[in-house]
Amino acid sequence: MSLSYDPDSSLVDITWEAAFVSQRDVAGQIPINFVTTSAVCLRSACFGNNVFDRDLAGRCISNLLALGYRRFIVDLYWSVESRTWNFCPVSIPSDVQVVTISSTSTSMTTGTSTASTTTVAAAQGSATVISNSSGSQLYALGPYLCSDGLNLSDMVDIFEDFFKSTASQLNIYTRYVSFNLHAATTATAVNRPASKVSGADLPSIPERIDSLVDRLYSYIYTPSQLADERSNLNDSWYKVDDGYEPITEYITIDEDEDGKQSTTDGWPSTKYVQLAKERRLLLEYGSVDPQMEDYNMTEKDEIIFPQGSLTTTIPITVSGEGLESGCYYNADASGISQVNSSWAVSSPVPVSNDTVKTQFMRRLSDLITNVTACGLTPTINNTLFNATADKDFEPYKNATRAAMWAWALGEPRGSEVTDDIDQPGRDRCAVMDLSLGGHWRVINCAEKRRGACRVGNDLFTWKLTSTEHIYSDVYHQGCPENSSLAVPRTALENTYLYWHALDKAASGMDPNSSDPSKRELWIDFNCLDVASCWITGGPDANCPYASDPQQLQKRTVLVAAIAGIVICIITALTLFVKCNTNRRNSRRGKRVIQGWEYEGVPS
Repeated sequence: MSLSYDPDSSLVDITWEAAFVSQRDVAGQIPINFVTTSAVCLRSACFGNNVFDRDLAGRCISNLLALGYRRFIVDLYWSVESRTWNFCPVSIPSDVQVVTISSTSTSMTTGTSTASTTTVAAAQGSATVISNSSGSQLYALGPYLCSDGLNLSDMVDIFEDFFKSTASQLNIYTRYVSFNLHAATTATAVNRPASKVSGADLPSIPERIDSLVDRLYSYIYTPSQLADERSNLNDSWYKVDDGYEPITEYITIDEDEDGKQSTTDGWPSTKYVQLAKERRLLLEYGSVDPQMEDYNMTEKDEIIFPQGSLTTTIPITVSGEGLESGCYYNADASGISQVNSSWAVSSPVPVSNDTVKTQFMRRLSDLITNVTACGLTPTINNTLFNATADKDFEPYKNATRAAMWAWALGEPRGSEVTDDIDQPGRDRCAVMDLSLGGHWRVINCAEKRRGACRVGNDLFTWKLTSTEHIYSDVYHQGCPENSSLAVPRTALENTYLYWHALDKAASGMDPNSSDPSKRELWIDFNCLDVASCWITGGPDANCPYASDPQQLQKRTVLVAAIAGIVICIITALTLFVKCNTNRRNSRRGKRVIQGWEYEGVPS
């Protein structure tokens, strides 16, 4: 039976919807390679206790998807014996007939799992089968407990079901998967390195990774699509609504004498990929063990990007809760050529050994927040608090929430759905709060604050208004010449504004002041048009979704239901007319030939 998207029930209605959607939308025109997100290694998050239970793996992957993780680092082991890409590092023998000789149960504990063991023997070998509390049968293979049949197809099933169940504009986010390729060891040599795989032992075309993920093709943004769109931007990235075009300051564009634009290394914007093209997944090859070096990663592969296409691993060193090295913040930079954080992903974030869970999560959150502020996607490559995400998802929830660079914890306040979907957002506008590390919070738009103004189209250059204004006034006329009220669109842009505002000699701001006007700055982000819908463009901007998230989803379901009813009615009428026509034709079409009565073919 295939696995499905089945997260813990408490994660189905996650309360971060407004924060997730608004942060996604504010970065909508940023090329996808400059948008930080959250990364997790499945080997650590789901199998860190060396238990490769198929049912628990399904719950774990589902939980990580529901928690909002965008990047998945997946270790796959090619089993020559079973001809499958498995998650378990050891091949389960498939050519041995297992016959139970005894069923004396003992106690065995692995990580956090306790199971009863039954020793069995076979005519040509022996194995230990574990029955866990859920009734699953696991093979004990050295230090590993492995389900028979847990492989890449299970992950594909979960992703496919997840994509189908999250198809609204308000919950579409692009995911990234990096496949690390290994060769599985044999059950008779668990503690020895795997043998090199070559020749006929390599995956055949139907067994290749690109063939196995082909079921997700309609969701995948492919290398061939990228190459085709790069060659003619006039017919691709710039043939959409203005709000979907990538910001040109982030990419290098070439233009020929006929005005045809192209780029050799640019990437489309997040809105273009997610909403215009409706693509939900980008795949790449990660590391490859020497045992699998003969696996051809380019042969007939039009789905998966080559190694390094979607990841630039940046080594980080940590001092306390801050970064000593690896940070992209450069006070003298003004453009992307000086701060090229394309596809920047941190080396694994170090995890402390705190024995108190609250202290553990606080330290990890602070570190992830600082890594993100430095323009890097933080990577979780540890089994947090010694528990996998199917057993205890709270540490993983805490980590992915810390990777959200825009809103402070608990913000945006008042994002709950109202009875009147057209009711304005109660004069709610966003400010950067310097006392919260530069994160944003909600205040009344009639309050007076200084404004954060972007200089020209510079990515990292900001000025502050000299006087305080209400939000609408600072948007229309408060900013200095050659600047305008703006909103940071990436974690790094936000960091540049934060550090500029902290320069007391230049700004007069003070994060420790008891006066809110000394520590808060207007940014161009408001919820004035429709409740729960955060937008840029000043006080008169309109919400692109026309309603709050829940109401939009209800309308989507209603429209689909009505469309289904209309289709049924049309089908019924068509059948009725056709049947009636056939009856008339059948009466006309009867003819007698040599004494036999035949039905004529209707014309």
